[in-house]
Amino acid sequence: MAPIGQIYGYVGHPKTNAALAAAAYNGLELEVVDTQAMRGDTKKPEYLALFPYGKIPAFKGTDGFTLTESKAISRYSTYLCSYDRPGSTHPAWLCRSPCTYSLAGLSDNSKLLGTDAKSAALVNQWVSFAEDEILNNGVQLMLLCLNIIPYNKAAEQRIWANLDRAFAYVEAELKKKTFIVGHRVTLADLRLAASIGMVFARLGGVNFRSKYPNSVRYFNTITNQPQVLPIYKEFKFTEDNIKFVAPKKEEKPKAAAAPKAEKPKAAPAPKDDEDDEPKPAPKPKNPLDDLPKSSFNLDEWKRTYSNEDTREKALPWFFEHFDAEGYSIVKLDYKYNDELQAVFQSNNLIGGFFARLEASRKYTMGTLGVFGENNNNLITGVLICRGKDPKSVLEVAPDADSYAITPLDISKPEDKKFFEDMMAWEAVVDGKAFADGKIMK
Repeated sequence: MAPIGQIYGYVGHPKTNAALAAAAYNGLELEVVDTQAMRGDTKKPEYLALFPYGKIPAFKGTDGFTLTESKAISRYSTYLCSYDRPGSTHPAWLCRSPCTYSLAGLSDNSKLLGTDAKSAALVNQWVSFAEDEILNNGVQLMLLCLNIIPYNKAAEQRIWANLDRAFAYVEAELKKKTFIVGHRVTLADLRLAASIGMVFARLGGVNFRSKYPNSVRYFNTITNQPQVLPIYKEFKFTEDNIKFVAPKKEEKPKAAAAPKAEKPKAAPAPKDDEDDEPKPAPKPKNPLDDLPKSSFNLDEWKRTYSNEDTREKALPWFFEHFDAEGYSIVKLDYKYNDELQAVFQSNNLIGGFFARLEASRKYTMGTLGVFGENNNNLITGVLICRGKDPKSVLEVAPDADSYAITPLDISKPEDKKFFEDMMAWEAVVDGKAFADGKIMK
């Protein structure tokens, strides 16, 4: 059979694997054009000429028709899957979902999209779950541990917790099931297996997988189906959990010391008042440097927080060493939460504020978080500041006035709990869960 088109991606990429599997289940063939974003392929002019947004996977049909974004592909699928197609039993609305739905709907043989309204809805549910709860968290963990995005221990712990929650949910569902929807393979299985496979191949080692035997059994069942076995023939389970390894600092080679030659003493030059240039004025000293020396080492705390488990080791270290006379802890609340919109925009506000605090970086450490969802979120957090007056640390940022400052006393249980929950990125504020945040260190 001639290919129905080309898929730009690579075997091993979860979304590419799922698309290939959907095509294979329908007895259709796709030509894989090896395309990898990390290699820069999606930024090449010839790729952008076909797919201007530069994403993978992408599809090009034999008629030259191209698709990337899921909405466009879903609409295309709607026409392909409609009742107007001879012999079709799928109503058009069954096909409104992510990119592999177009491939799942090209043939009516395998019932990949479900056999009725309820099973179709469940397929949609599990396709979304696989991507949102497993694949997206897995990608974030990989980027974090590879230091492609700045590493943060609290963020890593949060993502592992998200993955454990997702796998525990899948594990319970699979306890009495062979397939995730109904009694035969659907697109939900192909997408879920692809997302699980990404975790098992790159992130979760033997110890992680041992907690989820049903998920391992399920993955092996789906990937050993005759139609998709060729796609996974090179698959290998990772032995160990992915770990962040701090990059080593390159040592500069020391230049060989040249033999010292005695120089004759030069006669003092005659002083010429007219030629004297004024010396540059010394930089003004920060008043915080004149405070009495503190027993609390802020830099050591930053290292401990970055490298150790937040609740098990970092926070106990902090409470053991914190000097309440030399440092203060404050809560910051953004004053204009009613103006906040998208979560990522709110998080950008935090990033800008921290950037403008750069001059006080050596005197402070803490975190601000976004709580809630798009168009209904707030910003709050905690900062550790040198001295008893936090304004002397914060005033270097012009937008510091946008935050209400409240002192915290960690000898009080409620203040201590808020501080702990914020540093672990596990706080819930006004009923709103943590959505995103940044660390100042």
